[in-house]
Amino acid sequence: MIYLQKCCCFVDLRLGTMIVGLLHAIADLSGGVFIMIFAGTGTPDLCHKLTLFLFLIHLVSCAGLVYGAIKLNTKYMILYILMTIAMLLYLIPLFVADAILAIWFFVLLTYFLLFFISLYCWLVAYSFYAALGGTLFL
Repeated sequence: MIYLQKCCCFVDLRLGTMIVGLLHAIADLSGGVFIMIFAGTGTPDLCHKLTLFLFLIHLVSCAGLVYGAIKLNTKYMILYILMTIAMLLYLIPLFVADAILAIWFFVLLTYFLLFFISLYCWLVAYSFYAALGGTLFL
């Protein structure tokens, strides 16, 4: 398993974990607002409802990540680590379905970039979690 010593090559892992939590929280809020505004007919379908539900849980996990990084407590960070993996796994079928349906290239590119940015953010949080002595499950 790859573990990082710094976030973005120069930021301490603790500060990087707090920044990752805040940025992911902002992304969850903006993504949820974007889905509610542009969901089509105004009534979200099941896929949009599931995405909003995952955003809400991930938002709570981001708050736990920031709190855990401030208090140096790993038990608050576990939900973020698990939810980010779930969000990454959720992006894969979305990308495949939109590629099959020939959705806009911009949407596919956004999914692709979100996947790798989220994967790096997860790696930062997991590296700090491991550095604090959390139970390693990967």
